Amino acid sequence: MNRTHTCGLFLLAATFLLAEDTPSWKTKPIEQWDSEDAKQILAESPWVGHVALQTIRDRSPAERRDSGDWDAGAGNGLGLAVLLEILTGGRSMDEAIARAHLTPSPGKVEIRWESAMPVRAAESKLGQTPASTLHTGWYAITLYDVPHPAKHWDAGKLKGLAYLKRENKRDFKPSRVEIVQHEDGMATITYLFSRSEEIGRKDGSVIFVAQIDRLFVAQFFYPGTMQIGGQLEL
Repeated sequence: MNRTHTCGLFLLAATFLLAEDTPSWKTKPIEQWDSEDAKQILAESPWVGHVALQTIRDRSPAERRDSGDWDAGAGNGLGLAVLLEILTGGRSMDEAIARAHLTPSPGKVEIRWESAMPVRAAESKLGQTPASTLHTGWYAITLYDVPHPAKHWDAGKLKGLAYLKRENKRDFKPSRVEIVQHEDGMATITYLFSRSEEIGRKDGSVIFVAQIDRLFVAQFFYPGTMQIGGQLEL
């Protein structure tokens, strides 16, 4: 009896722990979500990621020459003050070059699978304006708080430097890119992929990859987890 009682208490405790670990939005219909459920979706869910931007290394003079764009991927100059330090023995040339090519961390961006119904429902619940109105017929993936490049990068250039990667399938390129620039120097960028190419549960993982000026970002999504009530939501 004691063993049975102990097992029963163990199972009950495990059930409570499992319930505590389960996000509240998973336990109720979308129409019953409150603001806390919406915040959970946009903070940590299969449709949202927070990813560190990576800086692409500076190109060598030969690489810039071969690309036909001498300004592409050029590092910072040494500067007059640093050159004076080198000439007076205060700093070595190697130290100066390393400092000139040192770039501060560009920080993180939030990536949302914007076209997914749970994301749109969470945004609506929190009174947020969707980054794009184009959801029907498109998979929309949005990057928030992207440092806007010093050079003007139009949508066409960004479109050519992004794709979705799936195992044993060709890279899936976006058909459109929408850019919204903000006064604080940040930008919201939405990549739109045609739904004519289906993404399904059999695609174990989908990797979103994009380059923006000298910044690079990649995020894994797993369709098998991007479901509500057993329904795939992309």
